[in-house]
Amino acid sequence: MEKIKFEKTRAHQSYKLADGTRVPGVTTVLGVVNKPALLSWAWEQGKAGLDFRKSRDAAADVGTLAHWMIECHLKGQEPDLSEFSPKDVEKAENAVIKFLSWWDGAEFRVIGTELKLVSEINRFGGTLDIVAEDKDGNVAIIDLKTSKAIYTEHWRQVAAYADVFGQHNWRKVTRFIICRIGKSEADADFEVQERGCLDFELATFMACLALYQAIQAEKRG
Repeated sequence: MEKIKFEKTRAHQSYKLADGTRVPGVTTVLGVVNKPALLSWAWEQGKAGLDFRKSRDAAADVGTLAHWMIECHLKGQEPDLSEFSPKDVEKAENAVIKFLSWWDGAEFRVIGTELKLVSEINRFGGTLDIVAEDKDGNVAIIDLKTSKAIYTEHWRQVAAYADVFGQHNWRKVTRFIICRIGKSEADADFEVQERGCLDFELATFMACLALYQAIQAEKRG
């Protein structure tokens, strides 16, 4: 089996409408609201004498690596890990093992991974980690998070992903799942949360989108 190399540019997604107009991604849109959890984490890093920017970047690298390794597994591909440090690979593997243990027990079938979609109606884009079907034929959006908790912002992201997924006339999503996976032995927990309705979270996202678009229009004068 040919090994698949990691594409370093994949972490910086850009989204365009059919006419070529660039539009924001879901996380960019949600950036217009404060993130208390992120500020608290940065404060704790500072108290510990750590540069939160370096800690953030290292955590993001391991999280991105774990996401990619999971994607390769679900696609039946073998990742080429030669460019990564053994320490980062070990941390990422911890996350992958936890996810696969849950995945196998849940009996899902992959519909798509890393689906990059754009809403022509609402003018934003998003990349869905996993869309899957359970044994009863229900369609689920599964979002992967390597974080210390599952926050409200995460559910807003999933709500936006479900909205853009539905606009492409695919099957109706009835399961909304977030998998939170630890990145090291010190953070060895694993958590899955599921919701059946994200109407309020979608309304909040749309309000953020309207604010983001208004700010951009204001900047253009």
